[in-house]
Amino acid sequence: MQGLILSAYPHLDVAAYLLYRIDDADATRQWLRHIVDRVTPGLNNKNADTDLNINIALSHTGLEKLVDVTGQAAGSFASPFAEGMAGRAHRSRILGDTGPSDPRRWEWGGVRNPVDLLLMVFARNEEGLAEAVAIAGPPAAALPPVAALPSLSLKEAGNTEHFGFRDGISQPILTGTPDAERYPESKNLTQLGEIVFGYPDGNDEIARGPSLHDNPDFGRNGTHLVFRQLDQDVAAFWNVMCEKTTVGGKADLEAARQLASKIVGRNRDGTPLVPRVNREDNEFDFTGDRHGYGCPIGAHIRRSNPRNSFADAPGAPLSANRHRVVRRGRSYGDKLPAEACGVRDDGERRGLLFLCLNADLERQFEFINQNWVNNSGFLGLAGERDPLVGDRPADGRTRFTVPGLPAPSRIHGLPRFVTVRGGEYFFLPGLRALRYLGGAR
Repeated sequence: MQGLILSAYPHLDVAAYLLYRIDDADATRQWLRHIVDRVTPGLNNKNADTDLNINIALSHTGLEKLVDVTGQAAGSFASPFAEGMAGRAHRSRILGDTGPSDPRRWEWGGVRNPVDLLLMVFARNEEGLAEAVAIAGPPAAALPPVAALPSLSLKEAGNTEHFGFRDGISQPILTGTPDAERYPESKNLTQLGEIVFGYPDGNDEIARGPSLHDNPDFGRNGTHLVFRQLDQDVAAFWNVMCEKTTVGGKADLEAARQLASKIVGRNRDGTPLVPRVNREDNEFDFTGDRHGYGCPIGAHIRRSNPRNSFADAPGAPLSANRHRVVRRGRSYGDKLPAEACGVRDDGERRGLLFLCLNADLERQFEFINQNWVNNSGFLGLAGERDPLVGDRPADGRTRFTVPGLPAPSRIHGLPRFVTVRGGEYFFLPGLRALRYLGGAR
């Protein structure tokens, strides 16, 4: 399998995400044959000493141009992947891609500017990245570029996303990896087959993934890759936090920080807002905070991963680990000084290059968005969406409930803080499948 499945490459400071359209299939196959031996394998994360890592993924349209995908057995290609992220209107509703995030406004992806191939390059510094892109990049005549998205360096990001909160803390631990051996009793232990085709999933079943006429094992060691460019309005976020906590015409920055933490569900250092939990603890659940007095029911981290929140629901308890994804995103754009009242918008673009891996797009990524992030009735709430990243109703604003005694408080009129600028579903093939796409039969 490709190395991105097992590692986010934290030792490589900079990255570039290069999107292409395939105009010449034969030349693309030739390029794949040339580059495949440079693609970074998993090797149980033994690539930590490398100066350069490369990974490649293709959309359904990209696969169509390289191999015969017509007449395949029903279900060979999952419908979300075959349709594409913006292929049908109902998919946009599922993902909350409406209003400013409507695919018709996207800068890349969807029908306006389709993408066939994603080349991801990671390096230790900008000089090495530029050199790697020059070496690894495909011929422009065969694959004209659609977009080039450089990331913010990890050193500059400082382990925090643009709103100022520590990010990337909560991740599933995949069976068969060194972390699974280190933490065999972890609540986050997730079957490898939930992410990678060809291995047992949470039901002890093996999903084979996409198959082709002459290659029924094409999907093995591959996974679906979700890629979305998410602009973050940092100035609006902090100014709204200050506005909603202003008393008597006087802004209270500390109160604004507390409200922001309630919306995220963590303090800025990453500590979850649940009793007796420290910053590094990812084994927490919401048993001691069922009513959300610590971490509100509608907070971002509770919606995106409810953990044991559904334990009292009728019927069998929901296994949240069957809806996990592995996140591999990075920030882009310069940091804007935040956590202040009166933050001025400098007009620069910044946000998150959101990237996640999952075997079942409907049961994992789309389920999380439809049933948790954008569900206005999540866990008994009414008329609310995820206050941080969720969609907004027609009026463009939502509300947020902060439980408390003797009565909860409600924050009204929260605008959209995150806007989708582009996106697509890709397939991240195993190395053998990549060689097949390059013409090896």
